[in-house]
Amino acid sequence: MENETDERKRSHLRLVVNNPELRNPRPAPGEEPFIPLEELEANIEVIRPDFYRGLGRWQTKHYEFLERYLDRTGVPYGLDPRHGRLVVVAADAVCPEVLEHGGTPQDEILLFVAEDPEGEGGRISLEMILPFWSDDDSVMEDALLTAPILPYGALFLEENRNDEYLDLIYRVAFPLFPAALTGRLLDKLFAVARFELRETLVSLDRYPAE
Repeated sequence: MENETDERKRSHLRLVVNNPELRNPRPAPGEEPFIPLEELEANIEVIRPDFYRGLGRWQTKHYEFLERYLDRTGVPYGLDPRHGRLVVVAADAVCPEVLEHGGTPQDEILLFVAEDPEGEGGRISLEMILPFWSDDDSVMEDALLTAPILPYGALFLEENRNDEYLDLIYRVAFPLFPAALTGRLLDKLFAVARFELRETLVSLDRYPAE
């Protein structure tokens, strides 16, 4: 029984591991190469036409507004047209506390505009793979149950296609109804994300010791 407890404890301690070699912040289906944020940012003018090609008018309008907002607020970003029209920003630009709780400058936050599942207007979503990892699925499930219940966002587990382990993901989505994106709404989206990510990261950072 003691050996079993010791093994379980070691498994828990492995939760707080940032594993950039195995875990990419964006999915990489098939053999398609992963493009780092720095490269997306440096080549944004080249990538932009491909990003907007084929988008509907309302999505184009929202993404263009989002770009102007990020430029105005000084948040560096890149555009990724290969994995679902993603606007990619460094996680520590939105929540600096990420670096205090297991994160690295390579961690990313993804923003995307999509139609609302209910068919009423659209929504803007913000998503991040949290910098906590274990190869033991039960540990990841425990972490999800231990994490705080959030008033705006949600936490869920999803299998990472690169290594087939579970990722713990934070997502918050704001409706665009009527279909308009404003600076005030984006201010609130980022403020909510920072608060909820900070609370979640602090909670998970304590998890192995509890």
